[in-house]
Amino acid sequence: MIQERNIDRINPPLERIPEKNPPAENRSPILKGNRVLTFEGAGFHSGPSPKRRGYKLALFSCLAAVIDGLILISLSSLFLISFSLIMKANFGSLAQSILYSQHRLIFFAEIFSVCAWMYMVTVRSAQGSTIGEWVCDLRLGQPQERLRTSYILRVAWRSTLILLTGLVTFPLLSLLFGKDIAGHLSGLRLFSLK
Repeated sequence: MIQERNIDRINPPLERIPEKNPPAENRSPILKGNRVLTFEGAGFHSGPSPKRRGYKLALFSCLAAVIDGLILISLSSLFLISFSLIMKANFGSLAQSILYSQHRLIFFAEIFSVCAWMYMVTVRSAQGSTIGEWVCDLRLGQPQERLRTSYILRVAWRSTLILLTGLVTFPLLSLLFGKDIAGHLSGLRLFSLK
C-alpha cells in the first residue's frame, strides 16, 4: 500500500487534455465552417512588409523631429528652472526677462541650439537614434555602419548641417522631394525598421 501511494505521487493519473480545435458544432457562429480569423495585413508584426521609403519616411522623420523638439523644450525649461533656483531668482521674472529682452532671447536660442546638437550627437552615437526616431522606428545608419569609428563624425556632421540650416530647411526639403537630403549630404541616411 505504501508503495502504491508513492507511485501515485510520482506519476499522477493523466488528465484528459482538451482538443485544440473543437468540433464544428461546438464552435461559435462566427467561427463555423472553414473561416479562421487571421491578423495578416492588419498592421501587426505578422511577417515581412515593405519598409517605409520616400514621402512616408520623410513624414515619420518630421514626426520624430517634433517629438525630439518637445523633449528639448522640456529639457530647456528644466534648465531654466534649475538656473533660477541656483541664482535664487523668481522663475516668472526670469522667464519674462528672457522672453522680452532680445539679447537674452538670442542667448537662449544659442543655448538651445548647443543643447540640441549635443542631444542629437550623443544619443544617436549611443543608440543609433534619438528618442523621437526610436518611437517612429527609424535608425540612423545601418548596424555595420554604427560599428565604424567614422560613425560619430558622420553623426556630428549631419547634426551640424541640420542646425546650420535652422532645423527647418532640410526636413522641409526632404518632405518636398521625398528623400533624406541631409543623409545624402552627410553620407549617413535614416532607415526605417518597419
